[in-house]
Amino acid sequence: MVAAVQAIHSAYSDPEYLRILQELMKLGIAPSGNKSIDKTKLEQAKTELIQKIQTRQEEEQKQNLQVQPLEAAQDTQRAQLEELRPGATTVAELNKLYFGL
Repeated sequence: MVAAVQAIHSAYSDPEYLRILQELMKLGIAPSGNKSIDKTKLEQAKTELIQKIQTRQEEEQKQNLQVQPLEAAQDTQRAQLEELRPGATTVAELNKLYFGL
Protein backbone atom coordinates (compact mmCIF):
# COMPACT_ATOMS: atom_id res chain seq x y z
CA MET A 1 0.00 0.00 0.00
CA VAL A 2 2.87 2.34 0.82
CA ALA A 3 4.33 1.61 -2.62
CA ALA A 4 1.04 2.58 -4.22
CA VAL A 5 0.98 5.91 -2.37
CA GLN A 6 4.60 6.59 -3.33
CA ALA A 7 3.84 5.65 -6.91
CA ILE A 8 0.92 8.04 -7.07
CA HIS A 9 3.04 10.80 -5.53
CA SER A 10 5.81 10.28 -8.09
CA ALA A 11 3.26 10.01 -10.91
CA TYR A 12 2.25 13.63 -10.56
CA SER A 13 5.42 14.59 -12.39
CA ASP A 14 4.96 11.86 -15.03
CA PRO A 15 1.61 11.83 -16.87
CA GLU A 16 2.39 8.48 -18.55
CA TYR A 17 2.97 6.82 -15.20
CA LEU A 18 -0.22 8.38 -13.86
CA ARG A 19 -2.13 6.82 -16.78
CA ILE A 20 -0.47 3.45 -16.10
CA LEU A 21 -1.47 3.66 -12.43
CA GLN A 22 -5.04 4.55 -13.29
CA GLU A 23 -5.35 1.62 -15.68
CA LEU A 24 -3.81 -0.76 -13.15
CA MET A 25 -6.26 0.36 -10.49
CA LYS A 26 -9.18 -0.07 -12.92
CA LEU A 27 -8.03 -3.64 -13.45
CA GLY A 28 -7.71 -4.20 -9.72
CA ILE A 29 -3.93 -4.60 -9.78
CA ALA A 30 -1.87 -3.03 -7.03
CA PRO A 31 0.99 -0.86 -8.32
CA SER A 32 4.53 -1.66 -7.23
CA GLY A 33 5.85 1.90 -7.17
CA ASN A 34 8.23 1.25 -10.05
CA LYS A 35 7.18 2.62 -13.44
CA SER A 36 8.83 -0.09 -15.53
CA ILE A 37 7.42 -2.92 -13.40
CA ASP A 38 3.97 -1.36 -13.40
CA LYS A 39 4.13 -0.84 -17.15
CA THR A 40 5.03 -4.52 -17.60
CA LYS A 41 2.19 -5.58 -15.28
CA LEU A 42 -0.24 -3.47 -17.29
CA GLU A 43 0.92 -4.93 -20.61
CA GLN A 44 0.61 -8.47 -19.25
CA ALA A 45 -2.85 -7.77 -17.89
CA LYS A 46 -3.96 -6.31 -21.22
CA THR A 47 -2.57 -9.34 -23.06
CA GLU A 48 -4.44 -11.69 -20.74
CA LEU A 49 -7.67 -9.74 -21.23
CA ILE A 50 -7.29 -9.85 -24.99
CA GLN A 51 -6.70 -13.62 -24.86
CA LYS A 52 -9.78 -14.12 -22.67
CA ILE A 53 -11.91 -12.05 -25.03
CA GLN A 54 -10.63 -13.96 -28.07
CA THR A 55 -11.24 -17.29 -26.33
CA ARG A 56 -14.77 -16.25 -25.44
CA GLN A 57 -15.44 -15.15 -29.02
CA GLU A 58 -14.10 -18.45 -30.37
CA GLU A 59 -16.33 -20.39 -27.97
CA GLU A 60 -19.35 -18.36 -29.05
CA GLN A 61 -18.54 -19.04 -32.69
CA LYS A 62 -18.24 -22.77 -31.96
CA GLN A 63 -21.59 -22.73 -30.20
CA ASN A 64 -23.16 -20.95 -33.17
CA LEU A 65 -21.70 -23.55 -35.51
CA GLN A 66 -23.05 -26.34 -33.34
CA VAL A 67 -26.52 -24.81 -33.35
CA GLN A 68 -26.64 -24.50 -37.14
CA PRO A 69 -26.27 -28.24 -37.87
CA LEU A 70 -29.07 -28.96 -35.40
CA GLU A 71 -31.31 -26.53 -37.20
CA ALA A 72 -30.32 -28.10 -40.52
CA ALA A 73 -31.18 -31.55 -39.13
CA GLN A 74 -34.55 -30.27 -37.97
CA ASP A 75 -35.21 -28.84 -41.43
CA THR A 76 -34.32 -32.21 -42.94
CA GLN A 77 -36.70 -33.97 -40.56
CA ARG A 78 -39.46 -31.51 -41.46
CA ALA A 79 -38.90 -32.18 -45.15
CA GLN A 80 -39.07 -35.93 -44.54
CA LEU A 81 -42.29 -35.55 -42.58
CA GLU A 82 -43.76 -33.43 -45.36
CA GLU A 83 -42.87 -36.16 -47.85
CA LEU A 84 -44.61 -38.72 -45.63
CA ARG A 85 -47.70 -36.57 -45.22
CA PRO A 86 -49.18 -37.36 -48.67
CA GLY A 87 -48.73 -41.04 -47.83
CA ALA A 88 -50.64 -40.55 -44.60
CA THR A 89 -53.38 -38.74 -46.49
CA THR A 90 -53.56 -41.61 -48.96
CA VAL A 91 -53.79 -44.15 -46.14
CA ALA A 92 -56.59 -42.12 -44.55
CA GLU A 93 -58.50 -42.03 -47.83
CA LEU A 94 -58.06 -45.80 -48.29
CA ASN A 95 -59.34 -46.35 -44.74
CA LYS A 96 -62.39 -44.28 -45.60
CA LEU A 97 -63.03 -46.42 -48.67
CA TYR A 98 -62.43 -49.76 -46.99
CA PHE A 99 -63.94 -49.09 -43.61
CA GLY A 100 -66.46 -46.40 -44.48
CA LEU A 101 -65.01 -44.00 -41.96
